[in-house]
Amino acid sequence: MRDLSLRKLCLYTVFTVVFLLISGCSNSEAPVSEEWTWPERMHIAAPGRSGLAKYVSWASVLEADTGMTVRVVPESDHGIAMNNVKSGKMLISSGSQSILRSMIEVESEYISAVGGVFQPAILWVHDLANSGFIVRGDSDIKSIRDIREGTRFSVWSTRESALNPYLSLLAWIELDEKNIKWVNAGSYEGAMRAVAEGRADVAFGFPSSPLLAELAGAPHGIRFLDLNSSEDPEGARRWQSRSPLYSFGPIETGIKEARGRWGSVGYIFDICSINADVELIYHLAKWLDLNFEDYEDKYGTNRFMSRDHLMEALNSTFLPVHPGLVRYLKELELWTEAHEARQKENIALVERYKGAYNEAADLAEKEGIEISPLSGEWISLWENYKAEARIPRIGMHPSLTESAFPVYPESHGR
Repeated sequence: MRDLSLRKLCLYTVFTVVFLLISGCSNSEAPVSEEWTWPERMHIAAPGRSGLAKYVSWASVLEADTGMTVRVVPESDHGIAMNNVKSGKMLISSGSQSILRSMIEVESEYISAVGGVFQPAILWVHDLANSGFIVRGDSDIKSIRDIREGTRFSVWSTRESALNPYLSLLAWIELDEKNIKWVNAGSYEGAMRAVAEGRADVAFGFPSSPLLAELAGAPHGIRFLDLNSSEDPEGARRWQSRSPLYSFGPIETGIKEARGRWGSVGYIFDICSINADVELIYHLAKWLDLNFEDYEDKYGTNRFMSRDHLMEALNSTFLPVHPGLVRYLKELELWTEAHEARQKENIALVERYKGAYNEAADLAEKEGIEISPLSGEWISLWENYKAEARIPRIGMHPSLTESAFPVYPESHGR
C-alpha cells in the first residue's frame, strides 16, 4: 500500500509540473517561439531594362533559403507593373517617385473609370538613382551660376517631362527660358554627344549611363555642375516649387567624375499594396535586412538595399510605409515619433486624393463625362476639382521634420 501511495504521489507531481508548464506557456507575457511558414509562391513584377536581373539576384537567394517558388516576371512598362501590384496580381514591384506620384494623382495613362487612387506602401529600399547636369571638360561654365543668356541646353525631347529638369534649373538660377538656346538632339544619346562635341553647352544626364562613361574618357571629358541645396536652399526651393519630386545630395552612383558632386538624389522603393498581408511583409522586410550580406554582391546596385539606406530614404519620401515594415522597424527601435507623424501626414494626403477622386468620378457620372485619359472633359474636371479643393501636389519632403513645400494644381478651362 505504501508503494501504491508513493506511486500515486509521483504521478501527481508529474501531472502538476506538466500542468504548470502548460499554464506558463499560455501566459501572454511568456516568450513564444514564433513559427512562420512562407507561402508556396511569391510573384514579383520586374520593370525596366535592369529590373529582372536585379530582382533575380536576391529572389534566388530568398527562394533557396525559404523553399518558396519566387517568380520574377519581366515587364517593360513601369506603369503596368505597378498596376499589377495594385490589382494584387503581383506582390511587389519597384516604383520610381514620378510613377507613384502619377498613380496617386491619377494622371495620364493612370486615369481609369474603375479602381480609384492607388495606395502604395514601402516594403524596402530598391535602389538609388542620381542625375545631374553635365558640361564639357573644358567649358567656361564652372557652376550653375555661370549659365547666362545664350547658353545652349541640349535636350532629347520637347515633352514636358524631358524639359522639366532644365526649366527647374532655370527657376533655381532665376533665368527666363526665353534667354536659353534649345538644341533638340532627338535622343538621350544625341543630347549627351551634343555637349561632348561642342554643339551644346549643358545637358541633363545620369551618372550610371554607359554613354557618360564613354564621354568621360574622350579627349575633352565631361564635368558635373553642383546642385548644392545646402549652400543655396532658396534656389533649391525654387526648383522644388516647380518639380517637387526632386531632392539633392552628393552623387554616389556612376562615373568617378560624378561621385561627390551634388546632383539629384532619388531613392527607388520596393512597393506593395497597403493592403498586402502584414505578416508576410514583416517577414520579407526582416529577411531582406538580416540576409543583406548574402545578396549584397549579387548585383551592382544591391549595396543600396541596406537598412541605413532605407532609413535615409524614409527621411524625405511622400510614400506611406507598409504596417509590416513599421512593425519591424519598431522591433529594431528605429521607428520614432517623427516617423509616425510623417506616416500619418503621408497617409492623409493619399486619402485626400482618394476621396477627391471618388467625388469627382461621381460628378463625372452625373454630367455624362467619360473617365478616360483621352477625355479632355474629364481631365479638365479632375484638375479643376483638385485646384478648387486645394489639394497639394505630391512632393518630396526636405527632411523628416520639414514637410514638402506645398504646390497646388492650377485650374483648367472647361
